[in-house]
Amino acid sequence: MFEDFFGLSENPFNLTPDPKFLFLSEVHKEALSHLQYGIDQRKGFVLITGEVGTGKTTLCRSLLASLSGRTRTALILNPSLSDVELLQAINQDFGIRSSSTSRKELLDQLYDFLIQVFIQGENAVLIIDECQNLTPDVLEQIRLLSNLETEKEKLLQIVMIGQPELVQMLRSPGLRQINDRIVLRYHLWPLSRRETSYYLMHRLEVAGTEKSDVFTLGAQRLIHRYSHGLPRRVNAIAERSLLIAYLKGRKRVTRAIAAEAREELKGNYGEPEDRRALFVPVCMITAVVAVMAVVWPSIFSEVSEYMAPTIVATDHEVPKADDGEEIIPLSPDQYVIPDYVGALEILTTVKDGLTGPETLNLHPEPGRLKFITRPSIASVEKGYVVLVYATDDYVRVLGRNRALVEIPMGEFKTLYKWNILLTYAKGPDDAFYTRGDSGYDIERMQQILAAMGYPVQQDGFYDITTAAAVERMQEDFGLKRDGVAGEETLVLFDMVEKGMQ
Repeated sequence: MFEDFFGLSENPFNLTPDPKFLFLSEVHKEALSHLQYGIDQRKGFVLITGEVGTGKTTLCRSLLASLSGRTRTALILNPSLSDVELLQAINQDFGIRSSSTSRKELLDQLYDFLIQVFIQGENAVLIIDECQNLTPDVLEQIRLLSNLETEKEKLLQIVMIGQPELVQMLRSPGLRQINDRIVLRYHLWPLSRRETSYYLMHRLEVAGTEKSDVFTLGAQRLIHRYSHGLPRRVNAIAERSLLIAYLKGRKRVTRAIAAEAREELKGNYGEPEDRRALFVPVCMITAVVAVMAVVWPSIFSEVSEYMAPTIVATDHEVPKADDGEEIIPLSPDQYVIPDYVGALEILTTVKDGLTGPETLNLHPEPGRLKFITRPSIASVEKGYVVLVYATDDYVRVLGRNRALVEIPMGEFKTLYKWNILLTYAKGPDDAFYTRGDSGYDIERMQQILAAMGYPVQQDGFYDITTAAAVERMQEDFGLKRDGVAGEETLVLFDMVEKGMQ
């Protein structure tokens, strides 16, 4: 609609990945170099991770376009397959004709194909996108594919691309073998403010315009602030801004136009979906809780009997239920809450369960659950439980009908899906700490990091060592890994600190 008005041959900000528009920031250049090196040198496994919208799929397509004609490729974009279906899809994409449903036959056919490719002096590359959706069984099948090799060379180069939670998955004990085989790893970081400006100009130039000032400096800054440097979000607000400017008959996108585009997009992109889904039930449940507090005040003391104080569980003895009732072992089918709203209802009726309207998703490995000292909703097989607290040996949860269940950690690891959700109250927008900062708050953060086992100097200076420790903590809990103590990282610090008191 607006292309002719701005002198464009096509829409420069289409959300569909197109290698022609690939903008190679320094991070993307390094990632592409890692991929090309890993393939050319037959390194076997290469891992590329990045947040949603950082350009992973576009980078993947650009890699395919850059490979020589002597490289055979198979691209799997939808990995939600069984292990046998994955083998069938790989063979089909390599052009291997087969109708077999036997895993052995499919592997034999693939091995014969790879041997022929090797004899001809060619290379074979398997690229799998969205690997965070793979099941452990399928990941194990991918590991077995890496066994296809000669005495000196890997016959198949495997590129795994996924979101940051893939790193957490691979660190689990059951996937240690595949994690150990990954020899090259790279994480795609969001664009900086300057790179966002270059990104806008680059895509406009590729689409045919000779003007470099379509977006004013104020508009560029607002777009970066809204998008957090994620190319997909940049595309969304930039496209809407061009449309609004066209409808107003304006040849330049000003900050006011970009702000209008931002407001229009809030319905679809302004808040994460889990927060939008949570808002209405939280408001309704909060109102019910308020009424219950007046009409039936004893309910809170009754429910609190199931709750332990907010402590780091490994430092204290786990108390027994006050009423002396024995905790009866149950099977997961008896206590797992099947629906999210049911878990939310229980969360909002326990102490510190509902601490604010904001929600925080964390992805801690089982060994880090002991630092979650606030009631939270944990995703498990076939549903949810309300996690009360955890030790190295077991977790205690509230399940269906508020059943108090103590689960050995070994058993819980088989159920736990590495995702928890808790609520919090939003602090000041400008509350964050980064390299170069100093003072009491920094020293307090360093004390918490040291207590959690991260190597750091407790000197009150936010140096590179502190940033590295923060980044490691962010990775362990599934937060954005940037080494900056922003809103969500500070929530985690606050929760851990209260457990230490």
